[in-house]
Amino acid sequence: MPDCDGPRTRVIEKVLASDWMDSVIDEEHAPPSVFLGPELVRQKLYQLSPEEDYTLCQSLARVSSYYVADQQQRPPFSAARYGAVTKVYVVAKQDMAMVEEYQRHMIAGIPVVEVREMANADHMVMFSAPDELAGHLADIANTYT
Repeated sequence: MPDCDGPRTRVIEKVLASDWMDSVIDEEHAPPSVFLGPELVRQKLYQLSPEEDYTLCQSLARVSSYYVADQQQRPPFSAARYGAVTKVYVVAKQDMAMVEEYQRHMIAGIPVVEVREMANADHMVMFSAPDELAGHLADIANTYT
């Protein structure tokens, strides 16, 4: 989740080269691209998700734009607009791509009105814990609208 104090790329810049595992990042050709490797997807994104969701993800895998350099040149999000939006953060405690410690670090720098937790959700919360996520989203919508 971005903040209004730093570059838009702060989150992606914290990812170490080794964290990308078997992914391929190509910044040499225009436009820069990334292909998320199957081991990264299995071990860090879908480790608690149903096998059929992982299989579908792999069958639909494509090279994606890697927009870091472009985003580095853009100003931070404004406090007047982005900062004025009420934010609730749902921590996915089993997220191996953005581990809980890092999620909490992001939360500390962003004004959120509430932090919720999902104990058994991986990075792909909508697949690993869809009913629990739907409950949180409905409750958040009812509480903050």
